[in-house]
Amino acid sequence: MFPNQIMKNLFERIQSLEDEMLKLAEEMEENRRCASNIIRLGVVEEATAKTVKVKAGKNFVNNIPFFVVAAGRVSHYRRPSVGEQCILLNLGSGDNLNNSVALMGLPSNQFPCPTTAENQVMTDYGNGMTEVYDLDAGSLTVNYPGGYHITADITHIGNAELTGNTNRTGDLINTGNIVSTGGFNHSGAFAVTPGGSGSVPVFSGGMKITDGDVLVDDISVKFHIHLDAEDRPTKKPQ
Repeated sequence: MFPNQIMKNLFERIQSLEDEMLKLAEEMEENRRCASNIIRLGVVEEATAKTVKVKAGKNFVNNIPFFVVAAGRVSHYRRPSVGEQCILLNLGSGDNLNNSVALMGLPSNQFPCPTTAENQVMTDYGNGMTEVYDLDAGSLTVNYPGGYHITADITHIGNAELTGNTNRTGDLINTGNIVSTGGFNHSGAFAVTPGGSGSVPVFSGGMKITDGDVLVDDISVKFHIHLDAEDRPTKKPQ
């Protein structure tokens, strides 16, 4: 083989290798660009019942689903807030971020952690509604400004302290003593029966009845009359 032919073959081989290197470089750049879009930070711009619009850098991602805590036999729902930070997981990679799903729950300056105490598990629902569980004390402290409504039978073991009025509909069955240090105002029928051991109710102190009467074995305290030795009426009790 002549020297010129050898040089020609060498240059062709070098050119071929250079072309292969350029292709590999382009593929590596494409893979790098795609990989950079697999996971992105974003901010919720709009939220609907099941999808969100997210801004990621200068890009906008429209109508993508968002993660919830559970979506099976046990399910949970919370609609993301506008301005909430999220992580975009691009399932299709590449430039098309509309193949992404939004993973919520990343604290931000606008929505910081409600507590950073090591021993506390806290949920802040907004508008003053909070739940704080103390892992060390085993206590739960809640604030429900709008009240709470329970439809269930309730079994309570332990002491209970109430501040405020208590309105009940239905019977109150009590097997222990009722101790009241305040006034007792009652409207409606009032019945007192002896206990199972034959004990009778005892009222300590005076009792004042206004515009009413007391019956003892159908005998009126207010309107009964006294009889003399010959069973003749005398006068009403004073």
